[in-house]
Amino acid sequence: MDSFKKQTPDYTDIAYKEAVARLRYLLAESYSPHSSPTKSFQIQRADDSGDEVESVALSERSRHQHQHFLPPYRAPQYGSKRALYTDPTTKLPHTYSTQNLPSTGITEGQDTTLKPEGSLPPPELMAFIERQEEYIEQLEKESQYCRDELAALLSKVKEVISENEGLHEREKAGLLKSVFNCFETGDEDVQEMEPEGKLEKQKLQSSKKQRLEGPSIVFESRISELEAQLTQTKMDLRKALEEADLCKKKLADQPLSFEMHSPSSAAGCDSHRQQIENLQREKNELNESLMKLQGAVTQFREKEAEASLKVKRSLDIVDQAQFEKAQAELEVRRLKDELDRQHEKLRELLQEQGRKVQDERMQLERRYTQQMEQLSTDLTSQWDSSSKLQLELEKQRRVEVDLRRDLQQKTVMIEELKKELQNKIGLLQAELVQAAVDRGSLEQELASSKLAVERAERDGRQEVSKLQAEVAALRQRLDRADADLMHSRRENLRLAEQVASLEREVNLAKMTKENADRSSSSPSKQKTGQREKELTAMIMDMETKHELGVMVAYNK
Repeated sequence: MDSFKKQTPDYTDIAYKEAVARLRYLLAESYSPHSSPTKSFQIQRADDSGDEVESVALSERSRHQHQHFLPPYRAPQYGSKRALYTDPTTKLPHTYSTQNLPSTGITEGQDTTLKPEGSLPPPELMAFIERQEEYIEQLEKESQYCRDELAALLSKVKEVISENEGLHEREKAGLLKSVFNCFETGDEDVQEMEPEGKLEKQKLQSSKKQRLEGPSIVFESRISELEAQLTQTKMDLRKALEEADLCKKKLADQPLSFEMHSPSSAAGCDSHRQQIENLQREKNELNESLMKLQGAVTQFREKEAEASLKVKRSLDIVDQAQFEKAQAELEVRRLKDELDRQHEKLRELLQEQGRKVQDERMQLERRYTQQMEQLSTDLTSQWDSSSKLQLELEKQRRVEVDLRRDLQQKTVMIEELKKELQNKIGLLQAELVQAAVDRGSLEQELASSKLAVERAERDGRQEVSKLQAEVAALRQRLDRADADLMHSRRENLRLAEQVASLEREVNLAKMTKENADRSSSSPSKQKTGQREKELTAMIMDMETKHELGVMVAYNK
């Protein structure tokens, strides 16, 4: 169990750090100038040798995993991933530099602002790196899950062992308590069985004060004490029996007629009889106490046998606990072996992953060359687009200057409006004061007007009666006016029909006039003109009559 307390090396962290270092090295190599094939071969051989060294180091660590702790983490030699993207000194390779591109007439300042765009990595490489990071995170999660499962299993084994030990201790404590309780109950039974004799009470009280302090030695001492008490009671019983026999013999030797001779002899006989009865009672009590003591001795022997059986059972339980502990240790060793196997499998998976990374690195290098050619063409198009964007930017700047001027003019106007508003506020405040003064005067007028209204109400009540009579008369007039209105409406409709017919005639006259103008001479024109004048006069007379009728009806 002590070997599990030592910290086991975390191979997943080692593998993760090595994989990240390799990816960083790949990125640094991909963005560095292309070297000669001899240099790339040397780098590849160095990588292979590094892999061999790392595999040897992992095997040595697996041999000494229970003797050494994990060494401190060594910083990577190839820098961080962030430095690859934020370093402004990283440039394109010489074969894809901007010097080989056609000139586009853009200033050097724009060139410096657009150079970092070409140094960004291709999206496929970033996607591959993200996939590798996800795969490494998955391996980390699996290894963490295995570690958690192993820790949970070890904690369960420890809990089972601690529970077994606690159960054994509880059984031992319960066994000892039951034994002590049995002996205490035995003492109480013996005390209940005591005779009324003073000597026996003193002996039993002295034995009651003595308590048990050991398992087997205490039992033997207690049994020896009880046996001594039993022999003492037997000796007392024999003495009492001998005294009783002597008394019986004395009574048998004396004559039976001593009661008739003197009252003193009769009194002595009564005293002897009382003594005999007392002795018989003591004899019976001693016999009963003897039987009880014999029963107590048998009970103590039975309890001793039960205690010995319980001790044997407790020893068997202890042996079983030791056996279970040995089995648990074997299970722990088996789990250690299983953990070693899991570490070996994880190591093999990491080695396979390293091989896959190398293969994918070669594929990425091929893709990188193709993408660099594509990026060179994209860069030319970006130069053109950047020149267009600069022209648009200048236009936007001019528009911004114009908008700022408008904004200044509007701010000046707003300030003028604020001044005017302040002047108006002053005027309104003066008007408000004047309105308050007017309000006081109006309130006085209101009081006087209320009095006038009350007077007017009185006058109005008097006039109401008069007005009601007038209203009745006006209602009659209104009915008459309604009848006249109906008559005037009918007349109006009739006149409208006449006007329509006259308009038709006028139209016909115009048509005939046009025809006549074409065919006839000037005298005919005069006749048609007179006729038109007559028609218009008739229409005007009819309209005036209609208006007069409407006005008369309205006045009624």
